[in-house]
Amino acid sequence: MTLFTLEHRDKKRLIRYGEVTILCFVIFIVYNIFSHGVYSNYMTLLFAWPLILGFVPSLLIALIPKLSEPTDLTKALYHSGLASVTVSSLLRGIFEIAGTSSIYQMPLMYVGIALMLAGVVVYIYNIFKTKEKRKIEHLN
Repeated sequence: MTLFTLEHRDKKRLIRYGEVTILCFVIFIVYNIFSHGVYSNYMTLLFAWPLILGFVPSLLIALIPKLSEPTDLTKALYHSGLASVTVSSLLRGIFEIAGTSSIYQMPLMYVGIALMLAGVVVYIYNIFKTKEKRKIEHLN
């Protein structure tokens, strides 16, 4: 299976994560121009969150036929978590460059990580539930 033969929903998800990755990179470039020589790793690597944790897993699910399609709950949890982590990184980068901080940034990061982990747990649970269902159907 190649990228050209992917299903529409897979292409749409990959295009979305590609767009978000590019947007985050553009935000880094623009903010870097106006940062007056002050840099933040959270801003520099902002594009890595949607690329590594969004685009790559979506590509693997699309290309590996044995991996099942995530449920709506799984996608909602994971995508919300990834959005929270990405926004938290953006805020942390802005705060570091501005020389300030916020008490809300780290809880946002932790909630995002928890949501992503919940999405992964639900996905794995659904895989095992589907395998058990197939075993029972096969025995009958």
